[in-house]
Amino acid sequence: MYLFRSLVFNCKRATLLSIKKAEGNITLLERAQLAYHLLYCDPCRQFIRQSAQIDKALSDASHSLHAKPPFALPSAARQRIQQQLDGSAPAAE
Repeated sequence: MYLFRSLVFNCKRATLLSIKKAEGNITLLERAQLAYHLLYCDPCRQFIRQSAQIDKALSDASHSLHAKPPFALPSAARQRIQQQLDGSAPAAE
């Protein structure tokens, strides 16, 4: 009876455990609890699928921004800014 009771819990706890699982910080007992809950809880299964899709989209976006910045300042503009910061050229009006 104790084992059964330890496997049954609410969706709030399942959400927490799904996040722990995604981060790789879940114990064997917690993994069993989550698996049992997901057997009968479609909303929690859907939450896990959606969370995985969001994580992947954010990861892909982050990688693409690091690979190629969305914009690049022309070299001449960088030089003008640096000269103004150094005080070697008056600011353009």
